[in-house]
Amino acid sequence: MSWKYSITLSSFKDIEPLKTTLERMTMFGFDAVEMYGEPDSVDVSSIMDLFHSYNISISGITGMWGHASEESSGRKLVTRNKSIFFQTQDYIKKCIALCEKLDGKLFNVCLFSDDSLVQIDKNHARLSESLKRELMSTIIYPLREMSIFAKDRGVELLIEPLNRYSTPVCTTSADAMYVVKSIAQENVGLLLDTFHMNIEEDSIEYTIMKSRGLLKHIHLSDNNREMPGFAHINFREIVNALRELEFDRYMSFEPFVPNANYENDIRYGIELIRSL
Repeated sequence: MSWKYSITLSSFKDIEPLKTTLERMTMFGFDAVEMYGEPDSVDVSSIMDLFHSYNISISGITGMWGHASEESSGRKLVTRNKSIFFQTQDYIKKCIALCEKLDGKLFNVCLFSDDSLVQIDKNHARLSESLKRELMSTIIYPLREMSIFAKDRGVELLIEPLNRYSTPVCTTSADAMYVVKSIAQENVGLLLDTFHMNIEEDSIEYTIMKSRGLLKHIHLSDNNREMPGFAHINFREIVNALRELEFDRYMSFEPFVPNANYENDIRYGIELIRSL
């Protein structure tokens, strides 16, 4: 099976101009990139001109959640604060609208919460399954409304589980699948990330296989958040599982990139996945 390859621009946004990143990603042979989700700071016309000049597509928008940016730490859907909730809902809608304008097809939602709502096992940063379900159930209806907003714009809304040290509310594929199935909209699916799965899942390969029919996007990075091949995750098993699913979406990379001297690492990672 031949895949197309994408990478998250959020990995590079703080270390070099966008023009430089696009030039380099084109050189590495990426088919597309994920635009970072900061819609208030994006000049759509200029961005589109830049992407067209490098003949590279935008696969979607990467949501900026948690501590991804200065503004993102206040974005929470699981909250008693109505102002925070409505601001977060507005953020999601702006990202969906941006995605449509940039001809992207997907946007990911991560479930962060008020600290006061979660009674965490302090030693392991874990919530009980019953409390997780209770908290996630409170946002099913608003997420369904947002998914309809996205569907009208040709955008898929993806629920992404993170590891327990990011957020305790939605940490496993089972958690995310509960949300996806509860929303019950055809444009809502699952985004799995190998970095987070390495922490939370018993088997990354088995988790991918269980996601049949729901998996719409995947983020690849090694267990140290670098490109594949720089730590211990078995990417051959992951690629084999995706082939078994007949997964035909982008193979998308989301590495941590500390500085602009990244060319060898990015090239090695994409070539590794291509070789499997």
